[in-house]
Amino acid sequence: MKKILIIVGGGTRHLEPFLEEAKKLGVSLLTASFSDLEYITENGNIVLKVKGQEVSSFDVVYIRLVGERSEETALLVNYCRQHHIRIVDKVFERTDLIRIPIPKSIEVKLLIEAGVPVPKTYFGTLASIKEKAPGIFGYPFVIKGTTGKQGHAVWSPRKEEELEELYDKLVEFKKKKKMSFIAQEFTKASQRSRIFVMGGKAIAGITRPTRWRRRFIQRVNGEFPEGKREQLDPIPKDEGELAVKAATALQIDIGGVDVLRVDGTDKLFVLEVNSAPRWASIKEDTNLNVEREIIKFLLES
Repeated sequence: MKKILIIVGGGTRHLEPFLEEAKKLGVSLLTASFSDLEYITENGNIVLKVKGQEVSSFDVVYIRLVGERSEETALLVNYCRQHHIRIVDKVFERTDLIRIPIPKSIEVKLLIEAGVPVPKTYFGTLASIKEKAPGIFGYPFVIKGTTGKQGHAVWSPRKEEELEELYDKLVEFKKKKKMSFIAQEFTKASQRSRIFVMGGKAIAGITRPTRWRRRFIQRVNGEFPEGKREQLDPIPKDEGELAVKAATALQIDIGGVDVLRVDGTDKLFVLEVNSAPRWASIKEDTNLNVEREIIKFLLES
């Protein structure tokens, strides 16, 4: 039986469901925080431990979330590679990416190179976005922080006055958060699909209304129709295949892929690939036992 380590850059309370499912399955599983890592040098060797257990004793390590622990992540990944321990996600084995999770500027580049459609994108300084984005996209368009979290750090100016006002706020935001920005075309998709991908397969999917849908959808009897919040059953074949292609391009083994289908044209775009998705909504809408499925995948990998 394989021995599994699941590690996060923060508290481990939200990992308790993994322990419960591992117990039911009779699986040896340890959950830990990066703050639990330690090593001592002795006789020219290093033994890396987590909660007192040697990391080399594990068969697979699932890095659930890095957070601010990039130093510890680099240490753990290097040690796992030296000891031939399987790492999930595969992206952590790349040598050409310095930051994990992948900044959106690099994510877009990798997706485009893999033939995955994404909204038209411009990357540059905040000042150059202010100067050039209106000419590239027209209004409205979208501005995103390259290291924003799951829908945060996203804005959409609709006219020059809004961009001027937003720019001053973003200058301060940049100083505080120390992030860069990209600009993207505004996509008229009233629904967003979140596809849960694992091991190269689209496992489950849900749909949610998009943030700025009221800008372009039509009123019915004077009211905006409510967006759908439900399971995708079945997952549309084209959306599932695109989600898997996007996750594969970024070497994400377990992730959530947001897919947009443009109203009226059915053209598909990948909005983002999240290597540490929140799956509460997936579990609620689909009744999928996510933790159990992940453990089974880790055992098979």
